[in-house]
Amino acid sequence: MASVIDDQKIPDKPPFTVGIDYFGPLNDKVGRSVVKRYGCLFTCLTTRAVHIEVAHSLTTDSFISAFQRFTSRRGIPEKVYSDNGTNLVSGESELRKYIEQWNRTKISSYMSHKDINCTFNPPNASHRGGVWEKMIRTTRKILRVLANEQLLTDEKLLTFMAEAERIVNDRPITLVSKDSRDLPVLIPNMLLLMKNNTSIPQGVFNEKDVYDKRWWKQIQYLTNVFWRCWLREYLPTLQQRNK
Repeated sequence: MASVIDDQKIPDKPPFTVGIDYFGPLNDKVGRSVVKRYGCLFTCLTTRAVHIEVAHSLTTDSFISAFQRFTSRRGIPEKVYSDNGTNLVSGESELRKYIEQWNRTKISSYMSHKDINCTFNPPNASHRGGVWEKMIRTTRKILRVLANEQLLTDEKLLTFMAEAERIVNDRPITLVSKDSRDLPVLIPNMLLLMKNNTSIPQGVFNEKDVYDKRWWKQIQYLTNVFWRCWLREYLPTLQQRNK
């Protein structure tokens, strides 16, 4: 089991300390062309809340822009951890190559200007990302597969990522009690939005909706598929194992 980062144990308003993870490429339709997009996933190490941005390239400037959009909506964290692409699978070798070429000086200067302590895990210590990697590995795998099964436009991709973000942030992070007198189960969205029941009731969508002219139905179908896949793959990782 990976060791717990000290920042994970510090209570604070989310996000306080975040981990950053990239995934992709994601095929995206722009006019008659197909271009590559990338997911940039931010995880609060205290609450495990996630935030997903879509990056248009793997340049340093594109990462900084994604990070700026994140801080504009979620606030400025005090510390940022990145695994520098060391945990990426072989199919994402392109990601690793470009991330290793990022201008560290430029990123550090940008972070320092905002009083953010940025830490890149060295290649021989990628296990330090383990506190968030289990959930992230499952999330990014499913998103990458589903987003590439359907050729989405920028607008569709952004909507799908937002829906996936909502689903992940609606998962319980405390034990679910069978006693009705206990407090409601805590989910990341309750901490982010400061209210319960953040989800809009979903309709019934099936595979034929992928070809519907009303493309929002296509996104809702993909969202339902993501939820089922995420539930199937993530739940087994929560089982307690006694040694």
